[in-house]
Order: sequence, then structure tokens, then C-alpha cells
Amino acid sequence: MIRSGGDVKKNTEAQINAANLDLDAFSQGGPAIQAPTTITDRMHALLITRADALEGCTEGSPEEAELASLADAIEAYEAVRWPSGKAPGGKG
Repeated sequence: MIRSGGDVKKNTEAQINAANLDLDAFSQGGPAIQAPTTITDRMHALLITRADALEGCTEGSPEEAELASLADAIEAYEAVRWPSGKAPGGKG
């Protein structure tokens, strides 16, 4: 089954919201099912997926603004998560 762009966006947004709720619960001292890096790495992967879906969007569109915001968030997270520029044992 081929999903329409809207379905993919809704699913990605739902996953981002779920990851955000997990992270929020952890920050409030609630039960954490996963380690914080697992949650944030999952959020990172979802943001990358959304950014990839927005590649090639129309200049000046709301999608371009969203892509710019995502790029800022992704770069900020990566700078903190992997300060040396690569994941230990990673390919980069």
C-alpha cells in the first residue's frame, strides 16, 4: 500500500508526539521505560525522517520554514549528542 504524503506526515507527527510525551514523562520524574538517549535518539530519527520528506520543498513555502526549523533542531541535538562529530562505533 502506498501512503499519501498526508498520511506519512500524520504518522510522523504522531511518532514525534509520542516520543515527546516519553521525554516529558522522564523529565517529570515519571517512570522511564527507556534510557533518555534512547528516547532522544528516537526523536532525532523522526526529525530526520520529516526533514528528508521536506527536501526539495518550494522556496518561501511553510514547508521551507519547517525544514529550516528542523535543521536547526537537528544540528543542535547532534552537537550535544555527538560533540566529536560522530557516534562511537559509527560509520562517520
